[in-house]
Amino acid sequence: PSSPPFQGGWGGECEAIAIGNYANDHHYTQFQLPLQPKSLRWGARWTGTPFTIPYRALIPISFDNLLVCEKNISVSHIANGATRLQPVVLGIGQAAGMAAALCIEQGIQPQELSVRTLQNALLTDIIAPQAVIPLFNLPPDHPDWLHWQYYYLDHPELYPIDGNCPAFSNPRHPSKDSQPFNGIFQRQSHQDYSFTLTQGQFTGQTWKLVTLYPEINQQLQNIPTPSPLKVYGRLNFSGQWLILEGL
Repeated sequence: PSSPPFQGGWGGECEAIAIGNYANDHHYTQFQLPLQPKSLRWGARWTGTPFTIPYRALIPISFDNLLVCEKNISVSHIANGATRLQPVVLGIGQAAGMAAALCIEQGIQPQELSVRTLQNALLTDIIAPQAVIPLFNLPPDHPDWLHWQYYYLDHPELYPIDGNCPAFSNPRHPSKDSQPFNGIFQRQSHQDYSFTLTQGQFTGQTWKLVTLYPEINQQLQNIPTPSPLKVYGRLNFSGQWLILEGL
């Protein structure tokens, strides 16, 4: 017999166990399906509007001892255009694997597993802590990251509409692989920056500036344009990007 229906997230509990930010991506051969792109710029790159995956989307209704992940979770075919991409399914897979381990450890069915127990395990994983609340300005290495993850799990109604929580800035130091670059910074439009190199092997070439770090993202928005600038980062020849790791 099947276990009782999912009991892990009733009563207003936030069920998020993975996050995604891929824009809805559909490919049809015989017709066009217009969709709101739900895209925005962050770190000078295009990205999708963040969303979360609830634990119940991984639990079949009619089968015990089974968790689904990857592209077969419970979503409509429209939503699947955003949840099917590899960055998203990596997080879903990690959550499914952690849930399976916890169920074996506790001797229970996936339907009986507490969502908060799973969230705790994901957030505090020693090897790869996984966010369950999308926050633009808090990467996992920020000292307040865990605090704000729990804060919005406990108070989802207070989640900031812009995805930025009121945490202090964490100074970012370039990695040992970063290289210095001198050039002219130019703001083309909102979250769209270029950098024309004035020294070195690629003098005269113009590269797109992008970053993965919230602190640098904020700094870029406040730099006068045009400006001579020294930056630290890495060249990505595939995208013609200069990936910033320090200013």
